[in-house]
Amino acid sequence: MTMKMRVPLAAVLLAAVLAASPAWPEQKVPVAVANFDFLDTSGEPRDQKDVHDKRLTALSDYLRQQLSESGKLGIVDLPCQAAQCTATDPGFATLSEEAKRAGAHFLIIGVVKKTSTLIGWIEYSVLGVDDQRAICGELVTYRDDTDESWRRAARFSAGQILNRCAFGNPAR
Repeated sequence: MTMKMRVPLAAVLLAAVLAASPAWPEQKVPVAVANFDFLDTSGEPRDQKDVHDKRLTALSDYLRQQLSESGKLGIVDLPCQAAQCTATDPGFATLSEEAKRAGAHFLIIGVVKKTSTLIGWIEYSVLGVDDQRAICGELVTYRDDTDESWRRAARFSAGQILNRCAFGNPAR
């Protein structure tokens, strides 16, 4: 076999070996998602605290689920997650330390704001746990005050986080 024939043959064999080799799995970025705070400035006379508490818990849980199912992020549980565990209580500095100890590189915090029966907002920030600097954040509006509207808002926010936030390795 001449040298001219060996080079293309070697390239074909190398390509076949690489194609048949298992691909290295992409490393999931470890992220902690704090529970979201809630602020109601709607002034509605009816007390809806219990309903909103349930929706807020469901929103945070669904957001974690959506981010996890993307395959891009590995969700890390925070020790305080069963309690308040928000940016307000115990605060984002404490949450960042807890997230770091749990192995997360990033922490997602947020607040749901209800301004009227028809209009709500979700404001989130993604912070690096080492320096607590935001890598991204957004204010998302949604319509209505139902379980389904909050779920749609959580799903949309998860998509925005996945598509707009640059989850690289933070400086260590």
